[in-house]
Amino acid sequence: MNKRLIYWGIILLVFLHGCTSKTIEDKEAQANNDSIKKYLDLAGNDSITYDKRIKYNDKAYSLIDLNRNDTLTRYNLYYAGINYCNLLQFKKLEESANILFILSFKSKNQLSIANSYKLKGLNYMFKSKNDQAIESFYKSKKIFLKLNSTKQLIALNKDIAQVQLYSSDFLGSNKTLFENFKLIKIFNKNINFDLYRNYSTIASNFSYLKDYKNSIKYENEGLKYVNNNLRFVNISYCGIADSYIQLKEYDKAQYYIDLILENPKSKIVNPQNFYKAKSMNGYLKLVQNKISGLPNLFFEAENYYSKNDHDNGQNYNQINLSKYYEKINDTINAIKAANKAVSISKSYNNPSDILITLEQLIKVDKKNASTNAKEYIRINDSLQISERNFRDKFARIAYETDKISQEKETAIKQKWIIVTIAGVIIVIIVLLLIITRQRSKQKELQLQQSQQKANEEIYHLMLTQKAKEDEARQTEKKRIARELHDGIMNKLSSTRLNLAILSKKTDTETIQKCLTYINQINQIETDIRNISHDLNQDVFQEEDSFGIMIEDFVNEQNTTSKTHYELELDNDIDWNAISSEIKMHLYRIIQEASHNINKYGQAKKASISIVLDAPNICMAITDNGIGFDTSVISNGIGIQNMQARVKLLNGKFSISSTKHATTSVNIAIPIK
Repeated sequence: MNKRLIYWGIILLVFLHGCTSKTIEDKEAQANNDSIKKYLDLAGNDSITYDKRIKYNDKAYSLIDLNRNDTLTRYNLYYAGINYCNLLQFKKLEESANILFILSFKSKNQLSIANSYKLKGLNYMFKSKNDQAIESFYKSKKIFLKLNSTKQLIALNKDIAQVQLYSSDFLGSNKTLFENFKLIKIFNKNINFDLYRNYSTIASNFSYLKDYKNSIKYENEGLKYVNNNLRFVNISYCGIADSYIQLKEYDKAQYYIDLILENPKSKIVNPQNFYKAKSMNGYLKLVQNKISGLPNLFFEAENYYSKNDHDNGQNYNQINLSKYYEKINDTINAIKAANKAVSISKSYNNPSDILITLEQLIKVDKKNASTNAKEYIRINDSLQISERNFRDKFARIAYETDKISQEKETAIKQKWIIVTIAGVIIVIIVLLLIITRQRSKQKELQLQQSQQKANEEIYHLMLTQKAKEDEARQTEKKRIARELHDGIMNKLSSTRLNLAILSKKTDTETIQKCLTYINQINQIETDIRNISHDLNQDVFQEEDSFGIMIEDFVNEQNTTSKTHYELELDNDIDWNAISSEIKMHLYRIIQEASHNINKYGQAKKASISIVLDAPNICMAITDNGIGFDTSVISNGIGIQNMQARVKLLNGKFSISSTKHATTSVNIAIPIK
C-alpha cells in the first residue's frame, strides 16, 4: 500500500514540475516577444537618432529565437528586415531575408512566403539586380493577390515602381504608381505614408525625365502627407532643391538646402540625406562662383560616405568634387574624382549613373576622351537594350499576375453564383415546407372555428368594442398631454425664464422689455381656451398661415433667447395642400425642440430647415450646443412626444448628438 502511494506521489510531482516549467517558459517567451516588439518600434521611429535606431534593430534581431518557427518569429524577422532596409543596412537585410525565406517555406505559411519574397526583392533591388528583384516582387504579389492583402499590395507596388525607376523605365514606374492610387483610395486606412511614397517616387521619375516642374509639383504634393516627419521632409527638400538647380533657379534651391542644413535635427535623423545636402550646397556655391569653403563641403560628405559604406550619393559628390577641381584647373584631381565617380556607379551597376559620371570624365580627361566616349556609347546602347528587355520581362510577369487576378475574380463570381443558386433552392424548399405546414394548420383551425364560431364572434365583438373604447380614451389622454406640454408648457416655461430677469434687474428698460413677455400670457390663455373647446380644430386654414407662424415663432425666439435661429423653408412646398394635422404636429415639434435648445443646449446658433423631398416632407433642427450621449435612453416626455407625433403620421424620426459639438433632430413625414 505504501509503495503505491509513493509511486503515485512521484508521478504527481513530475506532472506538477512539468506544468510549472511550461508556464515559466511561456511567460519568458511572452516577455521576450514584448521586448522584441519594443525594440522594433524604436528602430522604426524616425524621431530617434540614426545610430540608435540601428542599435535598437540589432537588439531586436538578436532577441529573435531563430530555432522557433512560429508566426510571431517570422513576423518579427520580417519587420527587422524592413527596418534594416530603411536604415540602409544591406548586409543585415540580406541575412534576415535568407533566414525568413527558409523558415517561411518550412512553415508553408503563404503570408510569410510572400513577405520573404518581398525582402528578397528589396535585397536584389539594392544590389542593382533589377531582373531578380522584379521576379521576387511579383512572386510576392501573386500571393498577396490570392490573400486579398490590400495594404501589403500598396507597399509592394511602390517597391515594384522603384525597381522600374532603377531600370530607367520611368514612364512604366509612373504608370504603376498612378494605378496604385486606386488601391490606396479603396483601402483608405492609415494611408498617409503610402501616399507620400507614391508622390515622392513620381517626382523622382519626372526628374529623370527632365520634367523638373512636375517633379517639384509632386514633391510638394507628397509633403502634405508626411505629418512633419523630418526624415521624409528633408528627402523631399533635397529633391526640390535638385530640380531648381537643374532649372538654374539657384536662390530657390539654396532656400531648401538651408532648411535642411540649418535644422540641428537633420544630421541626427537622416545623416545620409544631410551630407547629400552638404554636397549640393557645395555645388551651389561652385556654380555661383562662391568657392570659399570649398572643397571642404565635398570632403565632409566623402568622409561620411567612406566611414558608413554608403554608395548612394557618393558618386554625385565625386562629380561635384571633380567639377570643383576643373574650376580651379586642377586637372589631375578632377580626373581622379571623375574616375572614382565612374567606379562607384559601376559597383552598383546603375547604367544611368554610369553615363552621367562618364560625361564628366570625358569632359576633364581630354587624353582618354575618345576611349571614354566609346565606352559611353557602348553603355548607352546596352542600356537601351536592357531597358527594352526589362520592359518586355516586366510586361510578361505583369500579364501572368493579372491573369491570376482575373482567375481569382472569376472564381469569386462562380462561387457567388453557386451560393446564390443554392440559397434560392433552400429558400424555395423552406417556403414549400412552410406552405405545406400552414395548409395543414389552416385545416385544423377551420375545423375548430366551425365548432366554436358563434361563441367566438360574440366574444370578439365584445373585445373589439372594449379595445376601441380604451384606445380612444388613451389616445385622447396622450393627445391632451402632448398639446399641454408642447404648446402651453413651452410658452409658460419661456415666459417664466424671460421674466426671471426681474429678480436681478428692475430698471425701467428691463421692465418695459418684460411687458412684452407678460402680453404673451394672453396668447397662452387663448391656447388653453382653444384646447378646452376643440384641440383638433384647424388653426392653419388661412393661406400661407403656417409659413407665417413659423417665421413669427423664429423671430420670437431670436428676440427672447440667447440662441440665434435661422429658418429655411422650401418655396416648392404648397402649405395649402398639406393637411392641418401634419402642420400642427410639425409646429409642436419645432416648439419642443426649440424649448430643449434654449433650456439645455447652451447653443449659440440653431437652424430649422423644412424641405420637400417627394413624397415626403423633411425637417431638420440642428444646434451647435453642448450635445448629449444618445446611447443613454432619455425618459424625458419632450423627446417621447416628438417621436409619438412622427409615429402618428407614419413618419421616420432620428436624433443624433456629439458631446460638446452638435445635436440634430431629423424627421421625414409622407404627405400622401
